[in-house]
Amino acid sequence: MKIEGYYRFKVGEFECVSISDGGHKYPPKNLFANVPIEQVEEVLRQRNLPTDHIWTPYTYLFVNTGEHQVLVDLGAGSLFETTGKLLQNMDAAEIESAAIDSVFITHAHPDHIGGMLDESGNPMYANAQYFIWREEWQFWFSETASEKANEGFVTFARKHLEPVKDRVNFVTDESDILPGIHVFTAPGHTPGHMVVSFSSGNEQLLYIGDSVVHPLHLEHPDWLPIYDILPEKAAASKRRIFDYAADEQAWVIGQHFPPFPSLGHIVKQGEGWQWQPIETVG
Repeated sequence: MKIEGYYRFKVGEFECVSISDGGHKYPPKNLFANVPIEQVEEVLRQRNLPTDHIWTPYTYLFVNTGEHQVLVDLGAGSLFETTGKLLQNMDAAEIESAAIDSVFITHAHPDHIGGMLDESGNPMYANAQYFIWREEWQFWFSETASEKANEGFVTFARKHLEPVKDRVNFVTDESDILPGIHVFTAPGHTPGHMVVSFSSGNEQLLYIGDSVVHPLHLEHPDWLPIYDILPEKAAASKRRIFDYAADEQAWVIGQHFPPFPSLGHIVKQGEGWQWQPIETVG
């Protein structure tokens, strides 16, 4: 069932909810930095999309496995005027923040950890344990982080991660973290970026984080955003994750994939892939 702000669905026996935190307008040059802007504008026109900006939803995932209540990524918080809707949409979906016992962080960019803390600077999800790839944590607290990433992003990551350091479980290899929950390493967008998989019955759901930032990155795999810290690794991760998603016919949530609820399938298309969003009834 779709209500504005959240979308409820099932993966096997797992109860899942796509939750909106709002969204953001990006300059096309930020998402497709290595492509002549005229070429990008032509593709946008072909899809009847604006050419002066690209709107992307900010979509996050709640899963009740029966054993655990899980949140993947934490929203952007007050990062933009158009974000910060995660908690109100969780309330609308009758998801209690106090009931969440496990939080997975795909990576520590501001729009994925901006809702980590409350107004007093304390962890928003007081009863949760946190899972993040060890290399991701180490990167943001390293001396070299500012050489490879935006200084503001580094400051933001440290401010939001530090208060949960005593609750963090560091992921070091691809493994089953909790029953039915598996993680895949997908470095490149950030050094420790990961994908979270939920499996129940014969169904699988992949929350891909920012393995790619927009569906056009699937159709044009050589088009790159400015946000990938390690582009060559990002390209290898992209190939591996999306070939897997297509081969397994897995459900996919792309955090920035329009339209909300950002849920659909990936199919092979030539040298790339195509996004096939689920059809919903408003």
